[in-house]
Amino acid sequence: MTSQFLPVFVQNALEDNEELLPDVVEGRADFSAILEFCQNFRTAGIGALFLGSAPKVFRQMLHHSGRAYAHFLGYADPRTTLTSKALPFFDAVASGDFDGAALIARSSRRSWAQGEEYEEDFLFAEFLMQQLFLGATPRAGADMLERYEAALQGSEDSRLAVCKALLDDDADGFNASLALFLSERGDLMAELNESGALMEEESATEGNLCVEGLALVRLAEHKGLETERDYLHVPSTARKGGRITFSAEAWRKLWD
Repeated sequence: MTSQFLPVFVQNALEDNEELLPDVVEGRADFSAILEFCQNFRTAGIGALFLGSAPKVFRQMLHHSGRAYAHFLGYADPRTTLTSKALPFFDAVASGDFDGAALIARSSRRSWAQGEEYEEDFLFAEFLMQQLFLGATPRAGADMLERYEAALQGSEDSRLAVCKALLDDDADGFNASLALFLSERGDLMAELNESGALMEEESATEGNLCVEGLALVRLAEHKGLETERDYLHVPSTARKGGRITFSAEAWRKLWD
């Protein structure tokens, strides 16, 4: 359920970014700051969509997030970043900005930061970057998924099945595994919300729309797989608009 305060959440997110913008542009933002900056765009985009704005506005906000993060990676020390936390990569893909996603993929940290992130979380993002944007061979992709499975040590992770389906061009497998991933994520979001662990703006936006899931759908479509019209927290309205081109530098002008 969305919140009556959505207009306030959107306004606050953009106003926060107005304050963060100079540090991002001038190369002073650290990893935490850029993730906050990008999350604000995500919040604003989802909020605008739920408030009835055209899907173009939603996709523009996600595009801003991806391009701002690509700019950040151009000056950041990769050792200070975590590939598993690169949610703006999924923003770029979800917005249809595959060029921006490729820029992020090329500049992202290639090593697992042991002790700072789970190996399977790193491998999930790394597999998508390598396989879909960096020209990795199918054999290399299969090897990475074997490593992913070993890292799980017998536990279940529906994202692994999603990756296998993308590697194998298996539409049925993709749709089934994505539905499971989104169901599990929905349950987790509900638990976090009930326990008070989610801020209200997160609950009202990312709690009801999964940008990561939308990005996976776009990747499947890019590979020519037949996808469903709607998925849990990936509504068809978020996929409308056809091909839209935004300026790579538009994120620097928040109110345009």
